[in-house]
Amino acid sequence: MNNKYTWFMVVAVLVVALIAGYLLLGNQASRNQLINNLNTAKEQTSALTQAQKAPTTEVKVTSSGFQPQTLTIKTGTRVIWTNNSGVSAAINSDVHPTHLLFPLLNIGQFDSGSSVTVTFVKSGKYTYHNELNPTQRGTVIVQ
Repeated sequence: MNNKYTWFMVVAVLVVALIAGYLLLGNQASRNQLINNLNTAKEQTSALTQAQKAPTTEVKVTSSGFQPQTLTIKTGTRVIWTNNSGVSAAINSDVHPTHLLFPLLNIGQFDSGSSVTVTFVKSGKYTYHNELNPTQRGTVIVQ
């Protein structure tokens, strides 16, 4: 009877050890996933905070065009186009109608009362127009 009891105890200990190992490994994987998720959230928050700290300037879209029509900024500046025209506007890069010169500025259509934002990270002269009224043109000079 002692021999059966000993084997029963050995099997019970092995089962408990296997279950504990499975739970620990499963918990470790869950812990690693949680840590990865937290690190990703931290990186995204940091990037958002940096973007919010970037210098910001505004271009107003009016019924007569962009104000200011020419804007000179430093690299890293965010430009916010606010549509106060009373109708939809669509910002696209030059040259009309291909829009191939500055893909960064192919923002597209946005309604009156709304805004769109672009952060300029490279110096240069960027020209654009209102696709819905190509006579309305603007320039951003990034130094």
